[in-house]
Amino acid sequence: MSPTESLTSLRADLGPIAFSTDTRKLRTKSRDRFAQSPVLRDLLRGRNAEIFIAPRDKDELRTAVAACARHRIPITVRGAGSGQFGQGVPLRGGAVIDVTALTGVLGWHGDPGRRLPTTVRALAGTVVADIDAAIRPSGWELRMHPSTAHQATVGGYIAGGHAGIGSCRWGILRDAGNITALEVMTVEEHPRLIELRGREVNTVHHAYGANGIITEVELPLAPAWEWHELVVSFPDFARAARFSVDICRSDGVLTKVVSPHAHPLPRYFPELAGLIPDGESMVLLMAAVQSVPNVEDLVQDNGGRIRYRCLEGKGSYGSPLYEFTWGHSMLRYQRHDDELTGLMALFPQRDLYESIVGIHREFAELGPLHVEMKRIDGGLSCQGSPVFAFESQEHLAAITERLQRAGLFIANSHTPVLGAGGMKPWGPREAAAKREFDPYGLLAQGKSDDAEDTITTSTALPNSGWSYRLS
Repeated sequence: MSPTESLTSLRADLGPIAFSTDTRKLRTKSRDRFAQSPVLRDLLRGRNAEIFIAPRDKDELRTAVAACARHRIPITVRGAGSGQFGQGVPLRGGAVIDVTALTGVLGWHGDPGRRLPTTVRALAGTVVADIDAAIRPSGWELRMHPSTAHQATVGGYIAGGHAGIGSCRWGILRDAGNITALEVMTVEEHPRLIELRGREVNTVHHAYGANGIITEVELPLAPAWEWHELVVSFPDFARAARFSVDICRSDGVLTKVVSPHAHPLPRYFPELAGLIPDGESMVLLMAAVQSVPNVEDLVQDNGGRIRYRCLEGKGSYGSPLYEFTWGHSMLRYQRHDDELTGLMALFPQRDLYESIVGIHREFAELGPLHVEMKRIDGGLSCQGSPVFAFESQEHLAAITERLQRAGLFIANSHTPVLGAGGMKPWGPREAAAKREFDPYGLLAQGKSDDAEDTITTSTALPNSGWSYRLS
């Protein structure tokens, strides 16, 4: 059967399930935020699905997946399209299946009234911020969420994300205990639902949907403190870095975001620039109300000054403060200059402060440093890089090699291919799950393949990948 005949048969099998083959619709629903990478802007533009499918519930999803399996149609599962690495782009055509209608908080376990530890379970298309809104009246909240919490679906966050707001205290998603369970649908003529728990959740987490369709997510909760947003300035970046490391190592101080930005990066945030004196560096911070006096002490100890403070989401700058951090930072830098870019470098836990300051000084001619503080694999680290103007793939490769010689671990954030990225280990367990859950190899084609192709080779960097033994 030809590809055209297969698509015709697929449409007939969908019955009442909504679908579209409109060119404009396909173009829109085949994109995510990959344009944040100057490498991917042109490379992924024009790679579109051949059909867009929008199931309304899990039963319709099962029908659509079964039809794709019968006709061997490639599948790219889509949430809100807020990924930055091309996770949501169909590299080899086929169907984009949109799961944003599969929404709802299904419930939580434990006894919120007695403040016992709880977990929350939601359908994959549920917007992350909606989960927090549903559970906060119980006195609990998610441990972490992306900076895109008001757009991202929880399934997309688990399939394509890795850390975020809360990681300075709780670690990254792949750290044990940060994902309680996942329900995954297989891609077969008769799709099955598989429950994953324990270490098995990481076979599917951050796999870009390549080895199973996430249908439900269960996550652990933390107490919902009254969070305050603070914008802090320091005369130089060394003191901003010292403060950031010290506050994250103060285990009794409750923080949710610690985001240092070297001068002149504060100028690139028009909404915040008036708060920071010219020439100074900035730390964006979220802290629980009871920890604010400790924050004030540490700011003073390091020669800084709190320039602004408010309740979470109540700032004069118009957005939650976390929407100026993590992936949102580069989006905002690029409004200043769309050629600015960076690398996803992981700093060593040992001598962390010295490493941050050393990179800042050694690469000063390249650009100012921005990092996000986070815990990973049981210790404190951070991720980020100098912010610099993109020149060429060769220039990016040379910077990658320089940063690695300086002791950092680089993941390639300018590729949609998992192996080339180096953030997620893809080993025997992941490959076995791919064979079991996707026996025809239809999911996320081109993103987990070992075969060399134009995308893999044209986005390759000499990156080491992340080490999870950082000390």
